[in-house]
Amino acid sequence: MLKKHAFIITNSIIILFIVAAFIVTQVNEYYYYKDVTIEQARTDINFTAVDISATLTNIITEQLVASQMMANDIFLKMWAESETIVDSDDQRSILYEYLNEYKEKYGYDVVFFVSDSTYKYYYNGGLNKVVSPEDEFDCWYFNFLNLKQEYDIQIDRDEVNNFSVSLFVNCLVTGRNGETLGVVGVGNKIDDFQKTLSNYKDSMGLKICIVNKGNAHNSFTGSTDYYKTVDDASKYLNLNKNIVTMNVGDEGYTWNEGNICTDIRYNKALNWNIIVQEDITDRINEFAVRINHRIAFLIGTIIIYAIVSFTLLSRLNRLTYKSQNTDELTGLMNNRLFKEKFAKENKRKLLKTEASLFMLDVDNFKSFNDTLGHLYGNAVLHIVTEVLRESIGTEGYVARWGGDEFIGVIYNNPDKAQEILDKAQEIIAGKDTQMPISFSCGICKITGGQKLEKNIEIADTALYKSKEDGKGRCTIYNDTLG
Repeated sequence: MLKKHAFIITNSIIILFIVAAFIVTQVNEYYYYKDVTIEQARTDINFTAVDISATLTNIITEQLVASQMMANDIFLKMWAESETIVDSDDQRSILYEYLNEYKEKYGYDVVFFVSDSTYKYYYNGGLNKVVSPEDEFDCWYFNFLNLKQEYDIQIDRDEVNNFSVSLFVNCLVTGRNGETLGVVGVGNKIDDFQKTLSNYKDSMGLKICIVNKGNAHNSFTGSTDYYKTVDDASKYLNLNKNIVTMNVGDEGYTWNEGNICTDIRYNKALNWNIIVQEDITDRINEFAVRINHRIAFLIGTIIIYAIVSFTLLSRLNRLTYKSQNTDELTGLMNNRLFKEKFAKENKRKLLKTEASLFMLDVDNFKSFNDTLGHLYGNAVLHIVTEVLRESIGTEGYVARWGGDEFIGVIYNNPDKAQEILDKAQEIIAGKDTQMPISFSCGICKITGGQKLEKNIEIADTALYKSKEDGKGRCTIYNDTLG
């Protein structure tokens, strides 16, 4: 018989090894995927930041070129120099037409010129106002002059177009001797600028921020969807303020903290830091879920395998045990199985139930073999077996003890056991056989808790008495036989 515990232990070791190897493989695959994903994300945001920087440069370049053309235009320089000398409506009309021509030609929202000598703010539609260092809204002008730069790019509110948030390019206008004549510039609503960045954000799931790195500050202290103050950018990206405004050089700087990958790119032309950030947590978690599903599937498969294999093993063990403990000739349990069954019942059932033990052997069995051969002897044993099995039925059980000897238990008192066995004797005697068949039997009452050997000894005594009295009969043991 297969050793069940050895099978379970061996199977458990194999299963644990498979599970451990699979989990280690999956964990390694998880970390490899995570490293690859992080590296890919870092590459993606690096290229994206470069692309955004180039795209924004292209968007602003047209405005910058137009502003620089006006700043270097002899007409504008001469007009500014003669502004205070020839101050007339006709003179101003010429400037308005000049500014409006640029507006119409390039489709800007506003084209303006601020004179440094009069602080008058002219635009394509007329005179807007006189700027003042006392007016907070006009700080952009004075801050730009203090930068002493050729041009400046700002996100600010356009006061001539309902204070819409716009992208301005301001250029310094200087005279023949380098003196400041004023500032000329163009402005466009940031809708196209925002839309361009939204395309990157929506298509790639990125966080994008534009932060003023060195341009003049103005009265616009808020943030848009993408152009943000240092404080807002720091909160939005969960980065230190110093990192948001750090100097990164032409090559930019890319890093990751856990699953958060960040790239900072400085655009020298715009004087902005462009910050692109990607959180790959969802991608990592999605892969982790797939790995968990694989592990769960493996464990489920192993559980099913274990249940099936252990079930089959139990059945195989039972079949093996039964085949090893069943008499091959008669199909009855052999003496080994009988002993085990009796021992189990003797601890429980036989203590509570009145029962009898019988021992019998076929009379003159040797003469059957000697006279008619062993095949006939086997047939005799088959006949006795079938009659005993049918006669006892569910009231007990019978086993082949060895040779022509049988042993059994009947769950009743000795008198009832004798009645059943005498009936079996009659049936056997009535069989149409070449030689008459009978058996001698001894019966004893089973004393609960008493070992089988003692019960057999008593039944054998009664069996011997049946032999002495002429065979073909059953004898119940009593004290006179002892």
